Amino acid sequence: MFFLDYKSTMKLYCSWSRTQRGRTFFTGIMETKKYKEVIWYGRGGQGAITASQLIAEAAHIEGYKGITTAPSFGAERRGAPVAAFLRLSQEPIRIFSQISDPDVIVVLDPSLLPVLKLKDRYNSSATVIINSRHKPEELDLDTFSLVGTADVTHVALENNLTMAGIAILNTPILGAFVRTTELVSLASVEKAVMKKFSPDKAQINMLAAKIIYDSTVMHRRS
Repeated sequence: MFFLDYKSTMKLYCSWSRTQRGRTFFTGIMETKKYKEVIWYGRGGQGAITASQLIAEAAHIEGYKGITTAPSFGAERRGAPVAAFLRLSQEPIRIFSQISDPDVIVVLDPSLLPVLKLKDRYNSSATVIINSRHKPEELDLDTFSLVGTADVTHVALENNLTMAGIAILNTPILGAFVRTTELVSLASVEKAVMKKFSPDKAQINMLAAKIIYDSTVMHRRS
């Protein structure tokens, strides 16, 4: 399993970009893709990178052999758009580039949608998971094959899962990720959360994640 800091990720990515061998290898992998690619979108301070790392840890617990997770190649400022990239495979992988054709897109902050323009950027076969109580057609996401919606902000606030009065979104939305993708189990996510947080913090975070798991609505394109 790979948890890379920003400098290490950049070094690997730049090395990959400069070599013809790397480009050829990556193209071949894309033609016979044997892994799932996930992009997490949020704003600085919302924990998109942490959410990606927690799912990576849950996948490790479940025995995935290929796991890479890395932040977007840019400075993270509170409130600024950020992304995290995650790949999961049952076979070993060593791919650290940014993801351009994700299987799953997770959006922690729905106010980012006008900037992200997901429908214009990504294949409609992708699954979208979003913090919202609105239907896909109201969010201009109705072209995607599967959209999982959950009012993460509301649940976080109702359960006092906040920091400085602001709702914590990254752990609750893991419930929607598990429910919609079934890539990892909620039990494995709980183990990952318990490893990262103190018992009290883990308990309240998992309470919100379980509520979101139960309340996630899945919209399949007809």
